[in-house]
Amino acid sequence: MFKPHKELGQNFLTDRNVAKDMVEALDIQNGDEVVEIGPGRGVLTRFLAEKAMPFGESSSFKIHAVELDFRLYEELKKQYPESTGIEIIKANILEWLPNFSSDKKIKIIGSVPYYITSPIIHKIIKMKKPPETAVLLVQKEVAKKIKSTAPDSSYMSSFVQTFFDVKYLGKVPSKKFDPEPKVDGGIIKMTRKEDANFDSVFIGKYEGFLHKAYSNPRKMLNKVFKKEELERVTINPTLRAQNLNAVEWLNFYKKINEI
Repeated sequence: MFKPHKELGQNFLTDRNVAKDMVEALDIQNGDEVVEIGPGRGVLTRFLAEKAMPFGESSSFKIHAVELDFRLYEELKKQYPESTGIEIIKANILEWLPNFSSDKKIKIIGSVPYYITSPIIHKIIKMKKPPETAVLLVQKEVAKKIKSTAPDSSYMSSFVQTFFDVKYLGKVPSKKFDPEPKVDGGIIKMTRKEDANFDSVFIGKYEGFLHKAYSNPRKMLNKVFKKEELERVTINPTLRAQNLNAVEWLNFYKKINEI
């Protein structure tokens, strides 16, 4: 058994029931293309492989398991030759994901290293072809923050919910990881909104707009935006950023930029 690398945030999920539930939540269909973020010791990968089996020889379902740790990559390669429909890839997911695309439906799953949760989610949103669904195991407090809505919105919830409907699927106690982290995990399911078709330029500018909005959450909006900007969307100037939901932020952005 390999000793986990702390610098890679390696806390391996050990509970098979949690892994099975996550794979079930992904709602895999024949023809889907699945990206697994950091398969590690392969607890999720095993259930993904089982999902592929019923499709038989007619299967056009493919899994890309992206692992940074060479030791784990080597072990996974032995377990899953390419004939299984599972491609084990040695790469940094943050560098690999922006270059990945497919003409099939993309779905993403993973027990995400807590310290890179935000960068990974940003990469997912900015993909050439974003996924239809993503099921991610992240730190519980972050999961709840991403799911939050007005009057408790956050930058992350406003940004993510502009592009995805978010459902919190539940807590994963820290004891279900090895080594055991100091905090519990939480599972979120992100489902792509049908009308969320924005190019990378739009997303980049909108991201900057939200950063400005949440730069000082305690300030009222009239301290962050111009009076005429707020009047365009008839927003109460005494509200704070947390009082608006993702739909309102997107509408605000479009109005002041005449989109």
